[in-house]
Amino acid sequence: MKILKVFLLSFALLSVFGLVNAEEAVDVAETIALDENVTAEDLGVAEPNLLPDSPFYFFKNWGREIQSALTFNPIKKAELREKFANEKLIELKKLSEKTQDTRSIENATENYQKEVARAKKAAENIKETAEQNPQVGKFLDKFIQQQTLQQRILEKLETQVSTTTLVKIQEARQQHLEKFGEVM
Repeated sequence: MKILKVFLLSFALLSVFGLVNAEEAVDVAETIALDENVTAEDLGVAEPNLLPDSPFYFFKNWGREIQSALTFNPIKKAELREKFANEKLIELKKLSEKTQDTRSIENATENYQKEVARAKKAAENIKETAEQNPQVGKFLDKFIQQQTLQQRILEKLETQVSTTTLVKIQEARQQHLEKFGEVM
């Protein structure tokens, strides 16, 4: 019985903090619009410790897939996929700052593209219910903001990578715009 009470209290606190954060998100969006350098915090993810060039990176992907498989709510699954896309983009950004190894950067770009496709599919699955469920509308608003920030990062990456990798980044950016347009 104590566990249930603790769980309910935790849920209530998280809900209250969620409402406060929603109001702060508007202020953050205005601040980010003025700042050209988008950070992991702006996208709502943590700074990555493990990058795609690590031999242990597959553990991180396994964890993501397990987490996705155990998420049954379609809205939460779409939010999770969007979070994973944000994480992979920040990993790509950090990797391009760390190394100029074109193969690693291209692989990270492909990982990001695949995750964007998964996020798009998850968003399409819930898009039809936007009128009946206000949570879907909130997700789509956040989705639009996140996509804008992702575009900024991709634009900046285009100026930081070698010419061979530039083509791959431009493809990712174009595919990202197409997926975003399809969802909206």
